[in-house]
Amino acid sequence: DMSDAGAATLNNGLTLTDGDLVVASGHGISFASTSDGTTMASELFDDYEEGSYIPTLTDSAGNVTSITLNSSYNSLAYTKVGRRVSIQGVIVISSFSGSWGSGNIQMTLPFTVANLTDQQGRCIIGVGTYNVDFTNDATAPYFLTSEGTSAMGMQVSKDNAGGGIGQPQSSAQFYIEGSYIA
Repeated sequence: DMSDAGAATLNNGLTLTDGDLVVASGHGISFASTSDGTTMASELFDDYEEGSYIPTLTDSAGNVTSITLNSSYNSLAYTKVGRRVSIQGVIVISSFSGSWGSGNIQMTLPFTVANLTDQQGRCIIGVGTYNVDFTNDATAPYFLTSEGTSAMGMQVSKDNAGGGIGQPQSSAQFYIEGSYIA
């Protein structure tokens, strides 16, 4: 029945034999559980994207003024499903200018981290490293996201003590995998 403007009732499902299902801009797939068909924003699947991006790396204290990535290992893959963004890949630093002081390595993300109540948007992204120095005799590196920004910074943990920060050297390698809410 197509009598209502834009409304359709399907009693036996929908079958596409060829082509794509296209949803108008500003709309999505409703997972509303109410019988009146009212959909809240939290019940609407309205975004999917995948691709790759080249992150920018910086020193949080500004002592390292430029960081050059190896062109064969300079991008991360991402998939965005709804608000959940997953990233993964390998980043290798070729060189940098300056020297590390009190700052840590910062890396950009493909989308802004959600700014939610009680720091619910803040999370960690897993990372394995090679040729990265950790301060305070710490180990167990991770990237910590910052709500309301499109960046994350390297931190390291230490058993029963305050953690430290990660400072990469030339030829440093980062093996990155994790997800966050945009």
